[in-house]
Amino acid sequence: MPQFEPAFFASQIFWTLTSFAVLFYALNRWVLPRITQIMHQRVQLIEDEIEQARQQRAEAEKIKQAYEIQMANIDKEAKRVFNASKQRLIDHHTCSMKEWKVHMERDKRQMRDDMKVAQQQAMRDVRGQLADIIVSATDKLIHQRIDTPTAQKALDESIADLKKHLN
Repeated sequence: MPQFEPAFFASQIFWTLTSFAVLFYALNRWVLPRITQIMHQRVQLIEDEIEQARQQRAEAEKIKQAYEIQMANIDKEAKRVFNASKQRLIDHHTCSMKEWKVHMERDKRQMRDDMKVAQQQAMRDVRGQLADIIVSATDKLIHQRIDTPTAQKALDESIADLKKHLN
């Protein structure tokens, strides 16, 4: 094998070093700057995406906080509306009960007044009938005719005596 002969070592080393230097120069001049540029672009792209993700995360956090605040406000508003409705219902119930009590008192007074009127009417009717009965009974008993005013006076006295004994 010729590559292992010592006579060819010097030329092989020379050409190896020359090939390496040309390859190194070509790589350093055209290939490595291109690879470095692509790597920098990728690093910049990744950093931009990370920054964008951070911004989106911060934005999402702000939206979440705003949502939580809105939910708390909605909850407070719902409680306020519920309490207001409850209070209106209680007020309406209280007002209705007051109106009912007033109506019942008015009906009770009306009923008492009607009872008094009916009682007075009944007393007049009874007095009138009793006066006629007394006149008729007296006429039959003593064969004497007494007039209605006298019978009415006797009836009033009897009723007054009866009230005194009852009280």
